Order: sequence, then C-alpha cells, then structure tokens
Amino acid sequence: MKAMAGVGMPPTAPTVVTGADGVTRCRWATETGRDLRAYHDQEWGTPTHDEAMLFEMLALTYFENGLSWAAVFDKRNNLRRAFHGFVPAVVAAMTRDDVERLMVDTNIIRNRRKIEATVHNARLLSTCSLAELGWRYRPRQRHRLRSCSDGRMTSPESDRLSAALRAAGFRMVGPIVTHSFMQTAGIANGHFEGCFRA
Repeated sequence: MKAMAGVGMPPTAPTVVTGADGVTRCRWATETGRDLRAYHDQEWGTPTHDEAMLFEMLALTYFENGLSWAAVFDKRNNLRRAFHGFVPAVVAAMTRDDVERLMVDTNIIRNRRKIEATVHNARLLSTCSLAELGWRYRPRQRHRLRSCSDGRMTSPESDRLSAALRAAGFRMVGPIVTHSFMQTAGIANGHFEGCFRA
C-alpha cells in the first residue's frame, strides 16, 4: 500500500517511469523488485461494481495489514481457492470447521481474525451491497498525485466509508484499509500524474 501511495518514498523519487514499451506507468509497477505491469494496467484501479470482485479486494486489503503487499499478492490464487472465489453466498456458508481447516492451510495467510472476518463479512453481504456502500463514497474531486509527498494512507472519503462499513457490522475495515480498497476498486483514482491510467 505504501509504495502505491508514494508514502515513505524519497520526495524526489520519480512517481512514474516510461518502460521499454513506451508506456508511462506508476513507478511501483516496474521499479519495486517485480514486474507488475499487467496488474497495474488491467486490474488495479479498474472500476468495478461486481460484488465478488469487490469482496475479494476488500478481504485481500485487510489480509495485507501487518504484512507486505507482495506476501498477499503472491498468495492471491491460494486465497481465492480457500474462499471459493470470494463468492459472498458461498463464503457465508462456511462453518467453524472450515475456519479450522484454513488455519492449518500453509498455502494461505493463517490469521484467525482475518479468516473469521471474511466469513462474517460475507454473511453481511446477504443483506447489503458492497458496491452500493463503496461507490456511495466516491470522491467528488480527484486527489491528484503529482509527487510522492502527495501520497496518503487515508482520505476523508475512506474515513466515511470505514465508518459506514463498521456501522453495518463489517470487521477489519479501518480507514487505511478502505482507502486502499477504494483505489484498488477504482472508486478513487490512485494513479500518479503522468501515468497513462491517471
């Protein structure tokens, strides 16, 4: 999350880089130790209203808390398998035995609070829409990211979305999580100025 937001980066560090393919992208897509061009170009920040996709984005964001983003990114497919593609109705039907089974699955991130929160949050989605809640707090004006010093971990909108999700009963949805979620889901544009997706 920090690299994507520019937080903790030297103020003079470039925020975008033009690749050998001639495309200018956010620096983190190619300059942070791995090639994330496909993720940057096709997934991150692409607006969606799909409930399963939004649920996955939210869950992966709070699974990242306390870990590196790369650790969660590398286990995405395993987490998708463990949580049945993040289809809310299927995850909502998971039992205590399923949670215990996941707690010994070395292919995923074994954090009981996060696993239980995912099942709990899926059950809430039977009566409310994550798309409706999330997009309700879309920023009216874009926070332009011209330099690393413009990066931030929360926003007024993520504060309000966090409060709304908590009021609805969701777990693990603090303002930092909701800010990252909003950028991942394209609710807020988190691409740096000069990036072809900004």
